[in-house]
Amino acid sequence: MTALPDLLQDPTPALSALAEDPSGLFVDFDGTISRLAPTPGEAIASTRAVGSLARLSRRLAVVCVLSGRRAQDIRDKVGLIELLYAGNHGAESIEGDAHSVSPLAGQYGSTIERVLQDLREIADVDGMIWEHKGSSAAVHYRAAADPESARLGLESALGSVGASGLQTFWGKMILEIRPAAGIHKGHAIRSVVEERGLKGAVFLGDDSTDVDGMEALVELRREGRVRGCGIAVVDEGTPAALLDAADYRIDGVDGVEALLDRLCESL
Repeated sequence: MTALPDLLQDPTPALSALAEDPSGLFVDFDGTISRLAPTPGEAIASTRAVGSLARLSRRLAVVCVLSGRRAQDIRDKVGLIELLYAGNHGAESIEGDAHSVSPLAGQYGSTIERVLQDLREIADVDGMIWEHKGSSAAVHYRAAADPESARLGLESALGSVGASGLQTFWGKMILEIRPAAGIHKGHAIRSVVEERGLKGAVFLGDDSTDVDGMEALVELRREGRVRGCGIAVVDEGTPAALLDAADYRIDGVDGVEALLDRLCESL
């Protein structure tokens, strides 16, 4: 693993970024403010983290939960109407009563559905969960009797399934499928930063889908747009690419809860 400073040892970089006016906090859901569960439906947001996010939303210009899940699904699980929810890797968002969907996302719905169906016909085994989320799709194989064999079956099937215009990538016991046309968490973060004129930004994420968000923060810093930092939420399954892209680390959901507490106390 790439050696990264533990932000809990000295949270000054995050505090400095969020002290800018205006500033925003971006957090992933699964593995960040919710412990990984056997199935997507069983995931539960940390009560402690949600309480901190509610407090921080009264101090910051925006608090955004970013996820590959549908935006409404994240909102239902977190339960705070005052946050911004960016779902489907940023292809859609909900804030208050407003729900928006990227025009690009709608162009690929039928292609995603076809690819998911073709994969299922070839590689389905007991315990797999197949999700078509409109603007993206996911295949969860954590609950398969032999997860490694299930992954190998999916890898083999991908070689025979045409996925033109789509991007496939692997996370923690999950295969993600999404449009390749610039729809990812990095694009979502950049859009919020630019639309709201943020001067500071902090992003916490734990998996391969969060690499784009970390890289977006690096680019925004280089452009002189924001003071910010990317924080990898680390466990035994943390991908090396995330560690390479992040600035700091904290350990697991427990570390996220502790960091959010510190931010509430200090801001």
